[in-house]
Amino acid sequence: MQLKDDSKIAVIGGGPTGAFFSIFALKMAKMMDLDLSVTIFDSKDFSKDGPLGCNRCGGIISELLVQTLAVEGISLPDSVVRRGIHSYRLHTPEGDVSITTPHYERTIATISRGAGPRGLSGQGKKSFDEFLMNQAIGEGAVHQATRVDNITLKGDRPVLFSQGNELGDFDLVVGAFGVNSTAAKMTEALGFGYQEPEMVTAAICELVMAPDIIEERFGNAIHLFLLPDRELKFAALIPKGPYVTLCILGKELSTDQTNAFLENPIVKRVLPDPEKYSIQCRCLPKMNVAAPKVPFMDRLVMCGDAGSTRLYKDGLGAAYLMGKAAAKTAIFDGVSREHFHANYLPVYQSIVQDNLFGRMLYLFIDLFRKQPFLTRAMLDVVNREQSDERRKQKTLSTILWDMFTGNERYKTVFKRALSPAMHRDLIAGIVNTIGRGQA
Repeated sequence: MQLKDDSKIAVIGGGPTGAFFSIFALKMAKMMDLDLSVTIFDSKDFSKDGPLGCNRCGGIISELLVQTLAVEGISLPDSVVRRGIHSYRLHTPEGDVSITTPHYERTIATISRGAGPRGLSGQGKKSFDEFLMNQAIGEGAVHQATRVDNITLKGDRPVLFSQGNELGDFDLVVGAFGVNSTAAKMTEALGFGYQEPEMVTAAICELVMAPDIIEERFGNAIHLFLLPDRELKFAALIPKGPYVTLCILGKELSTDQTNAFLENPIVKRVLPDPEKYSIQCRCLPKMNVAAPKVPFMDRLVMCGDAGSTRLYKDGLGAAYLMGKAAAKTAIFDGVSREHFHANYLPVYQSIVQDNLFGRMLYLFIDLFRKQPFLTRAMLDVVNREQSDERRKQKTLSTILWDMFTGNERYKTVFKRALSPAMHRDLIAGIVNTIGRGQA
């Protein structure tokens, strides 16, 4: 159950997790003088605009991940970054507030997971997923534009199929497909205990508008909406060059709910008049909100959205962690269930456990966004933190910033949320709200 020269690895899915696994597996194999064959199976062409190249994602990357990748020898070119983000503008029914990045190293950037909405390819910007795929190919991986639709076992080796044609048997199969594919069902059918992740339906729209309008209305800020809608957790308008990505997260969203959101008066204050923008693409992707309990068997391991990923944010950071952890286990330890249990599962579970803190934090956010007097108290505290340049501790501002970026683990944010000083500020904000007769 250990890889050796001429061992064959199949990676199902060419998104960030599959690319990261391939990059690190081949780098580590060279360190071990192993000559491996890595084939990435993905029918998408990430250089294409519209649905053909899109991985249906908001597209935010943290400066921390950019720096980490640079240390790994993966330098993100300027052509991949759509726009640097230095602040959030938080919108609620009780008012708005801007939250600037707490520290320079906590900035974020927007990227596209494909070439952009239909009709916008060839404008000098590249897909993040295409960039990573090319990095994997540069390390020696082979990309096969084939959709895997069945997997069986031949002896102790997995065998892949596409449209009834056998693609070969492999020493290791890496399930790096997204939850929007049908690949999870074929993996369940192997009977080793894997079950499709628990999911919710999100909504994404690409809004095309003139660059000067984007610069005027958005600048280098993401506009975040906390509205008292039971089905909607939060929504964001994310500027990306000639278009803006609308990403709505909730339980089970629909096209009607997306249209209703765009007609909300709070949202309309941010967007230009409807005749000045158009919806070029829209989709209702699924999101992983609970990882499968059994993510591996002999010679097969699940990662990324098919396995353990961050709740609601920083999917790219999770793709890096899980892709590298799976590669490290396979190359340096082995590909048996026992190897993955001893060396891959601890990293997998660390994200699962961290997401528990995330769930508790979102419960508090839900409480604040549904109660007007709590929303006003939150805005009061953030306004005071942001307006006092001499203030070193801007705890609530930092919590809100880190909740919606990938710069901190949920556990770290949760510990910060226990700050007595912040709670005193919130209580004072509630008292101020009551004093103004707004409770």
